[in-house]
Amino acid sequence: MSAADADDLVPGFEPETELERRLLRDGELRAGLAWGAARPGHPEGRIGLHVADIMEDIGRQDPRRADLRVIALVHDSFKRVVDPDGPRTKHNDHAWVARRFAQRYVDDPRVLEAIELHDEPYRRWRDGAREASALDDLVARIPDLDLFIAFVELDATTEGKDFSFLFWLRYELATRGLLPPAPPQDTARMHAGGTPTAYVQVLETDPEDQQAIAEAIAAETSGRDDLPGSVEVLRSGDGMRVALLVRWEGESGPHLLAARSLIRRALARHPVLLRARPQEAHAYTTVSTS
Repeated sequence: MSAADADDLVPGFEPETELERRLLRDGELRAGLAWGAARPGHPEGRIGLHVADIMEDIGRQDPRRADLRVIALVHDSFKRVVDPDGPRTKHNDHAWVARRFAQRYVDDPRVLEAIELHDEPYRRWRDGAREASALDDLVARIPDLDLFIAFVELDATTEGKDFSFLFWLRYELATRGLLPPAPPQDTARMHAGGTPTAYVQVLETDPEDQQAIAEAIAAETSGRDDLPGSVEVLRSGDGMRVALLVRWEGESGPHLLAARSLIRRALARHPVLLRARPQEAHAYTTVSTS
């Protein structure tokens, strides 16, 4: 297929490997990328536009780039075959069907498990399984946790997603020492101008811990060049919450991905943060009053 044909399905996409070219020639995958309309969690509409958002955030120097691109192309491309009113079975699960499709082209269990299980952490969080043990069996099953988490993060930073899930996931992994280092990022995209955005993360605290937790987060945000713009740490008057407020201009994806290193480093250096509980995280854009 031509580069122009690929760009019609996934804007900005140009195949980088023979495997990507073979995948894009498959009519089943092409039909999946062309499917979709705006819906909760996916305001962009068709699957190909969602894939394009993910592709844009995969760092060019990321050693996992080839695997992440394959996962991105396939992961949601079989939502069109799912009956939303049908039973919750493997055969009616878009990710399981996607894995079966990918097995025609890939035999790497790292890639296949990531395709099949990419939504599982979110499902558990959505269904209220947010206790410390909620991820244990899943972590034990994944053959390459770094690759898996890297893709889950990419998927969770696209437009329309609830960033509270990503905050929870990173926090729980970091408390176990399992959160991978932040991937290489295109710093030019982080410093580029654009839409003013305010990103807020909120931790629940016990009053006796609030001051120490706020000071720990403040210590980790000082002088950070991977969190451009203004950074503030806020304490609630009742002692029950600490909030991190980051403001930037430009695309959210690179900033949200870079924020991983903040959580990872802060938890490693400040044990008091283990007594905090992740609550919510949201990105806001400024409303003009003129």
